[in-house]
Amino acid sequence: MNIKLAENIRAFRKERKMTQEQLAEALGVTVGAVYKWESKQSIPDISLILELADLFETSTDVLLGYEWRSGSMGTALERIIACRREKRYDEGTAEAEKAMKKYPNCFEILYQSALLYGEKGYEERDKKASRRALELYDLSCGLIAQNTDESVSELSIRSQMAKTYLWLGNPDQCVEILKKYNVCGINNAMIGMVLADCHHRTEEAAVYLAKAFGACMDDLDALMMGYINVFFQRGDYGATLACIQWLRNALGGIREPDEVTWFLKYDCVLLGVCAETCCMMGNIPAARNYLKQAAVQALRYDLTPDSQIHGTRLFEVLGLENQSNYDNYGKTAMEALARRVEVDAEAVPQLPILWEKVKKEVLPNETV
Repeated sequence: MNIKLAENIRAFRKERKMTQEQLAEALGVTVGAVYKWESKQSIPDISLILELADLFETSTDVLLGYEWRSGSMGTALERIIACRREKRYDEGTAEAEKAMKKYPNCFEILYQSALLYGEKGYEERDKKASRRALELYDLSCGLIAQNTDESVSELSIRSQMAKTYLWLGNPDQCVEILKKYNVCGINNAMIGMVLADCHHRTEEAAVYLAKAFGACMDDLDALMMGYINVFFQRGDYGATLACIQWLRNALGGIREPDEVTWFLKYDCVLLGVCAETCCMMGNIPAARNYLKQAAVQALRYDLTPDSQIHGTRLFEVLGLENQSNYDNYGKTAMEALARRVEVDAEAVPQLPILWEKVKKEVLPNETV
């Protein structure tokens, strides 16, 4: 193994935006001592290593920075992963326990063993295995500095722990963990579900669920707009139109044919994108039809008093208001549509020409 104490002292110090002078003062040593530690000219006494670990809120193992180079560790890790993938849980747990005795401070060994025990516990209804998974997840969090997998973080591990507590029949511990590690509301949906299902605290649950639903809708919009741009830039215009139509259906919700909802404002923008896509396909009649549909819809929306504009049926059932989601596109639906046309006028010169013709056809003279 290789110890990287010097590099880690420097890295942890900089992470906390501390100077060598500030670190020296915190530990009661000279600046020269800190300099020598970081330049590998000397190493701290064991008591100072313990103080450093406490100051940096990490374990001494992580601070020392083990780098395992033994091929046998890699082999053991592969066996654990293979056993989990092939659901050979008894064999896998035996391999895991053996590997953890040999490599007790290796994040990958502990984390993959935790996953193995977690799956065994859930699939075989083995609560003892689930409790062992919780122990290993917790130990893994203490070694998270070793992790190199971007898809894994302390947040993801704590989320696994919360789900395990829920399966073990401990929703209180589940919610406690989810709330503690609810960075940017990442656990709102799960918190709301557990509060409603296990605790019957419906009012509190509704608050979390409303936030989660809003974030979900924003993510859905961003996700599909991302795909729309991907396919558009690839020249796959059929897939582009399919994505737009799916998004329109998903966000539009359930409504009566003549009902005016807040979503119609954004729908005008999406119809404008459909027109742009059809221009790129060389289908000018279809592009004109989309623009005309958008203009008629925008005019209808803008002429409807605010008091008569509804939320989509689902939003009303959930008690949510979604008007603000679409106000950023323009003060009026017509302005939002015109802005969409202007954005790509240079790339799609046919679009503004069609738009001028559609406006004369659809809009009252005083509006054009």
